[in-house]
Amino acid sequence: MSSHKDNEVHKSNKRSRKTIRIIAIVVGICLVGFAILLATRKPVSMQSVASPLINRTAPQILGTSLDGKKVSLASYRGQFVLVNFFASWCTPCQDEEKALVQFANSNQGVSVLGVVFDDLNSSAAGFLHRYGATYQAVSDAKGQIALSYGVSQPPQTYLISPSGVVLTEIIGPVNLPSLDQLITIAKSRGL
Repeated sequence: MSSHKDNEVHKSNKRSRKTIRIIAIVVGICLVGFAILLATRKPVSMQSVASPLINRTAPQILGTSLDGKKVSLASYRGQFVLVNFFASWCTPCQDEEKALVQFANSNQGVSVLGVVFDDLNSSAAGFLHRYGATYQAVSDAKGQIALSYGVSQPPQTYLISPSGVVLTEIIGPVNLPSLDQLITIAKSRGL
């Protein structure tokens, strides 16, 4: 009788191990599939959206820079402008700032114009200084510039053509390779 019971316990253990192996294989396949999905999808940082501003004249940006100078988007006519809404407290803004500084310094004929979003000017100036940013940043203390662009949270970035038309709206942090590609495409289209 003991041998019969041992046999059943042995068979039961075998089935349990087989079931565990099957579950492990299924979980492994699911994880591999999820990894492939993440690796092949478009990065969140470059999610262009169907904004009502696309192909329309960019809303005016007029204000005082963090260093006290008068700044207007109109003064950038004739060149591409990357308008970036940011805040010092925004973690994705911190993630993208190094790429924005590199892009601004790459001499591609594109200017970067920062717009401070819901932040103290002193904090925003310290943030830009910490990353070595030398591009202009406009204070938006009352949030009117953000409102005109439909920005609800940073970072949010717009590519403006030399004629002042909004070409692209990007929600989330940008990266250098994608910005370079975006500008190459815009220039190749004669925009």
